[in-house]
Amino acid sequence: MYRHGIYNSTTDTEMTAAVTTTFAQVAIGTAPVHMTADPTAAVNKPVICYNMAECRSKLGYSADFAKYTLCQAMYASFSAFSVAPVVFINVLDPSKHFTAVEETDYPVSDNVITIEDDVIVSTLVIKKESTPITADKYETEWVNGKLVVNFAETQTGEVSVSYNKADVSKVTAKDIIGAWDTETDARTGMEVIKSIYPMLGVVPLILTAPGWTTDDTVGAALSAKAAEINGCYKGMAICDIDSTTAKTRAAAIEEKQSRTLNENCIAVWPMIKKNDMTIALSAYLAAVIMDQAADSDGITCKSPSNQRIDIDDVVLSDGTSVYYDQEDGNELNAEGIVTVISRNGWYTWGNNTAAYPGETDPVKRWIMTRLSFLWIENDFINSNFAVIDSPLSSKMVEDCITDENIKLAAYTAAGYIAGGTMYYNADDNPSEDILNGKFTFRTNLAANVPGECIENIFSFDTETLRNSILGGTTNE
Repeated sequence: MYRHGIYNSTTDTEMTAAVTTTFAQVAIGTAPVHMTADPTAAVNKPVICYNMAECRSKLGYSADFAKYTLCQAMYASFSAFSVAPVVFINVLDPSKHFTAVEETDYPVSDNVITIEDDVIVSTLVIKKESTPITADKYETEWVNGKLVVNFAETQTGEVSVSYNKADVSKVTAKDIIGAWDTETDARTGMEVIKSIYPMLGVVPLILTAPGWTTDDTVGAALSAKAAEINGCYKGMAICDIDSTTAKTRAAAIEEKQSRTLNENCIAVWPMIKKNDMTIALSAYLAAVIMDQAADSDGITCKSPSNQRIDIDDVVLSDGTSVYYDQEDGNELNAEGIVTVISRNGWYTWGNNTAAYPGETDPVKRWIMTRLSFLWIENDFINSNFAVIDSPLSSKMVEDCITDENIKLAAYTAAGYIAGGTMYYNADDNPSEDILNGKFTFRTNLAANVPGECIENIFSFDTETLRNSILGGTTNE
């Protein structure tokens, strides 16, 4: 477009992210990749982002969170909380998930047409009276979710337009779960989680699929992935209970009880609303956990419960507002569901993993305890990987024990854990194991547990009342 004069534009405010490089939140779903310069670069590949600008460039961004579920995680992490990094796995493939749109006439205004659709730009065909207008004769840009076409040469009247549009309705739970092609070694969906550490160098720890884990098959698959990543790491999935079908607390509890969830998962219900956008609670809780870790030297060691969150409403999927107090929240907590309560503001509420109440082992029950174990276990792997294949010796043993105990002591001093010690036990290391190159340590770890209940017993003090009236004297 020819310009002569002074022009202004305003960009979104970019908030500085509290960067955590030792682990990453992973979000799987659909993104408006048709808005990017190269949509194929972000299909079934791990894409790491540290701010909203990177999200827009690499994946696209849309306020239509129901269609483009990854945008929920983008908003929660980069606009609401400013935490990073987040690794996105987009499964929307414009070459497969599309619908053809027949020729439609568009009026040209000021040498511009605007198409309010999810246009796959590479398929765009524009004609003037049956004569094609080639791509070098116009420029396209996305403005507020609309494709604006600027013609290089003067156009008047109407032009006819046809194209393929991205169609998220063709994305299924099977695409989210994904697969591994053993012949090509190509991975899709959740299987891409395996590629994150080798490609990006960050450990996947918090796993979400906003808008998709309401499906039990998806939630179960994500929980299973969290149990073992890259053959050595462990993570935690956050799964949503479907508020489309579960519209009451009783219904949410019934559905949770029917779900295939375990200690590798946090079950959440219902949804939240901010700036007229409905967002899966899983996306928000993941950002809360990341935010807490950023304040704890990158260590996940706190409970995401009783954290005030800046939202406008708590809603069901149909937009119905729900207001729960502490008693209501406790009813859900008793069944291993994390929720949001209203107490002069909105607060996350719930300390239990989805394994509760069936599982009461503190490592499997408490979210904060499990997160601490996961982080410290994963860190031990990364910190000591360089020792693998070095000569097995007493010095190697002493160095490993010393280094780990120094860290555990530092975590204890900072209050991140209650205490911990790693040691060598001769009985765990028979000659046969040593001759086969295997060595075993033990770590006693006392992770913190939440102070979930405080009870204060009040009694009426009749003696104090008597003394206040009689001045502490007695008439004989």
